[in-house]
Amino acid sequence: MAQLLKISPEQAGHLIQGDRFRIKKALEKSKAEHLLEKVRARGAECSIEPIGPPVRAATPSPEKSPPESAAATTDEPLSLDLPEPVMDPEATRPLTAVQPQGVKKIVLEEGERAAYRPDDDSANVGVFLERSTAVKRDDPEQEEAQRKKRLLWIGAGIVALLIVGLVLVLPMLTAEPEEPALATTPVKPVDPQLAQTNRRLGQLNRSIKVWMIQYGSGFNPAQVTLDRLQQDLGIGEQDMLDGWGTALRFEPGEESYQVSSAGPDKVFGSKDDLVRKTSVKDGLR
Repeated sequence: MAQLLKISPEQAGHLIQGDRFRIKKALEKSKAEHLLEKVRARGAECSIEPIGPPVRAATPSPEKSPPESAAATTDEPLSLDLPEPVMDPEATRPLTAVQPQGVKKIVLEEGERAAYRPDDDSANVGVFLERSTAVKRDDPEQEEAQRKKRLLWIGAGIVALLIVGLVLVLPMLTAEPEEPALATTPVKPVDPQLAQTNRRLGQLNRSIKVWMIQYGSGFNPAQVTLDRLQQDLGIGEQDMLDGWGTALRFEPGEESYQVSSAGPDKVFGSKDDLVRKTSVKDGLR
């Protein structure tokens, strides 16, 4: 409203509250009617009052309406001429009356007020905020007591959480780490005679391969004898005995050969014989 009439916000407030006042500036009828519609559209009632000789109206355009700023096309701002305000006893706040000035041209009558009670906080945010503040300030001791009570509850909750955490964590901190379970698979005792026999069977088997490559005429196990093997490779008598003191035996074949020990009973052909058999193809590798 203040922007439309080019007046101060205080004067526009008087207009919105329904105070009666007039605009000094003389306007043509068409402009006055357009201004009347704009004022009514913004929530205030307005009427036009002729003064002196009729003002010559400009030729109106039947199809085009005046622009939005037609009411403010004058070179100088519109000034308001206000009488002593007659305030409604139920009004929420008074406004300073504006002294009458100059010649009165357009009369803005008191508009219909919005139908609401002054105590309705939903229509007056400022009053609602003031009342809310007033309620809080009425009893500061009660508010302080409530604040202390909230702090006590918060502190008690924190202490309870700490106690629960200690109860859960303390056993884990004090408990000794469990030692990993060790494998209890029993270890079979090593028989020194058996170990020595297996070692000498392996050595004799390798010596036979070496002799056939270096001294034999081709890889033919039938030409191998233990006497020639000992003589050519320098193998002692002790290396030809198993762990129980029995001489090792060499048995050649067409496709394979084997070296064997009589075992603990020192008798060949029994169940405890130890045999290492090698095929001719494996011997060439």
